[in-house]
Amino acid sequence: MHKKINSKGFTLIELLIVIIIIGILAAIAFVAYSGATNKANKASAQSTLAEVRNKLGEYNASSGNYPNTQATFDTWLSSSTGGNNTTLAATFGSAGYSYAATPSGCDNSATPCTGYTATAAGTLFGGASPANDIVVTN
Repeated sequence: MHKKINSKGFTLIELLIVIIIIGILAAIAFVAYSGATNKANKASAQSTLAEVRNKLGEYNASSGNYPNTQATFDTWLSSSTGGNNTTLAATFGSAGYSYAATPSGCDNSATPCTGYTATAAGTLFGGASPANDIVVTN
């Protein structure tokens, strides 16, 4: 007598292959998501620096020079003359952004600040710093 054995289910090899395929797809999705997130963060940093450039132009037009420190600029941004722009002041004042007036050591009394350099560190959007920093100057 011969009995027929019905085997139902998956073998261990079939399950392992499915798990490996799912792992590969998850890795691809993670890399794509990270790239999209980094691009969005870079666009945000570029937008912030464009707004800062415009506001520094307004500051210069009203006072005849550029702010000597980032704190002075942030205070002006938050004031009524700066447009009560507390959101931009908070973003630009956060880690990863920096401001430097030129020439070095200017104080807007004896030595007026005639220029600036505003920087968004590359680490804000997944790049290396300073290699991927975004820098705007006048």
